[in-house]
Amino acid sequence: MPPSPQTTLDQMRKALLLQREGKPARARPIYEKLLKQDPGNAEATSLLGLCFLEQGYPKRAAALFERAISLSPDEPRYRINLADALDALGDTDAQLAAVAQAAEASVDPALLHRKARLLRQTGRLPEALAAYDTALRAAADALPDHLDILVEFGQTLILAGKHEEAVRVLQFAVSAAPGHRIALLSLADALNLLDRGSEALELLTGSAAAFDTETDAAYRLSLANALWSVGDYAGALAETDRALALRIEGSDARLLRGKALYHLGRFPEAVEELERALAIEPGRHESAMTLGLACLADGDLARGWKLAERRVEANLKGLIQRRFSRPKWQGEPLAGKTLMIWDDQGIGDVLRSTSMFAELAEQAERLIVECHPKLVPLLARNFPQVTVRQRGHEGLNALMGGEDFDVQCAFGGLPALLRPDIAAFPKSRASLTADPARVAALRARAPLGGSRPKVGLSWTSGNRAGQRGRSYLALEDLLPLLAIEDVDFVLLDYTDRSAEIAALQEQTAFTLHRWDDLDLFDDLETVAALTSCMDLVISANTSVADMSGALGVPTWRFGPVTGTILLGQDNPPWAPATRYLRLDPMLPASDVVPQLVAGLRSWLAGR
Repeated sequence: MPPSPQTTLDQMRKALLLQREGKPARARPIYEKLLKQDPGNAEATSLLGLCFLEQGYPKRAAALFERAISLSPDEPRYRINLADALDALGDTDAQLAAVAQAAEASVDPALLHRKARLLRQTGRLPEALAAYDTALRAAADALPDHLDILVEFGQTLILAGKHEEAVRVLQFAVSAAPGHRIALLSLADALNLLDRGSEALELLTGSAAAFDTETDAAYRLSLANALWSVGDYAGALAETDRALALRIEGSDARLLRGKALYHLGRFPEAVEELERALAIEPGRHESAMTLGLACLADGDLARGWKLAERRVEANLKGLIQRRFSRPKWQGEPLAGKTLMIWDDQGIGDVLRSTSMFAELAEQAERLIVECHPKLVPLLARNFPQVTVRQRGHEGLNALMGGEDFDVQCAFGGLPALLRPDIAAFPKSRASLTADPARVAALRARAPLGGSRPKVGLSWTSGNRAGQRGRSYLALEDLLPLLAIEDVDFVLLDYTDRSAEIAALQEQTAFTLHRWDDLDLFDDLETVAALTSCMDLVISANTSVADMSGALGVPTWRFGPVTGTILLGQDNPPWAPATRYLRLDPMLPASDVVPQLVAGLRSWLAGR
């Protein structure tokens, strides 16, 4: 005979009180007795499952929660309990299924939040973002009580690469709770990812009161990230060391420390630190790629090229990625085969790669080069034995049977196969020549045909975002150079510098020759011809220097100590006529100007 409802209620209250007192072992027999008398009691079944879960038996708990659900399918609490048990068992997919089913008709923000969090954990970011949006709508009337949902929404936007949106969401969270530690740290991360390191630094220093700055390792690491973002590599190294001293876990600190050492030019130390980062998290492509760059900078080409190829998986900013049905060339013999090579980065990378075209054309039955349209005329004229064409749409080509090659390889993958060590680099000064007719036409313009030395100048780039800007100059910085007499200075910069030049000429008299009818951005045949008219090129670390280097024109190229073209050498082996001037990472780029002035005076004296 089953117990009376009042007796059942009294016994359940007694058992529940024992559970709340942390005594599940004493509550269990009460539930078991009740269920023996009334097997259909869904609540008692679920509570017994909680006892087993609290005692560390998630598998037995899960079975009881599943029975409770079968007895009362409309009770969402039982599915949440099942999710807890599955979480303890490490079954994320089953846990997500349980939560998703419970959330179907629910408006409970906590339940919807849990679904969103599980979707994020499983890497289903678009679904997670939608779930966070639903959870926030459900919590709209009590948002201050659910700020964690808003902060996690911002973090998920970061993971999805939607950094601008993440900043807006996290700024709202910080405005609602100025001392919210995780919101502040996440906002700083988003700002750093947008190359807004100075804002991140201001945020962190201005909100220091929200942290125990002496013991909070995450704060120290976030501060290090901001310092690294603004180019204060020594400061970033010091803050990373503080975070490590506070025993911060994970690979982030080791990776950042390795990057700081790399940018300071301390390459052997960077290699060691990045190896530690990769050992902690072998699957982290950014660590592997950065280790590869450090190995290349230290002269270890064989290891460096291989690791640097992880840039594809790391989704390196600015990297062009394409998909083909034909396999990637791995260095196997090319006799009787057609190889197609394609540009995966910028114009300068293609210009450096031209030193490999002739030898590839000799190895393959046919060589195809696919590149940016503005490179086609220059490359086609220089390499008549090669089929040069603008890059196509690979998906459409494959669909229509248009892949007219046997194997393919991105330019960035070629050095590992053709330049395994410094000895493999050719000694020839030039891999390109300018069109003689264009050169002759330009020499008809004063002062290009005159007897005075002609020095081409480029001091900046169209992209000065983030740390790149630290390696460039303003024209005003070059006034001491422009004051040198008996030299004709010529503008080679491919971006429009007319406003900067005009503004400076209103203050100071100087001459920098340029011609408005010459297109130095898209007409690379003209760029090559004008560059060939120079006796010397002085350039920042841009494609201007890559062009002069490929043409064999004497070049002074200034750039960061990390110059990826150096490969452990004093000067780039890609361009034997180029001299590389390393910028001190602790000083502004303008510190190189006295060296340029002294060098030019000495060069003129030796002519």
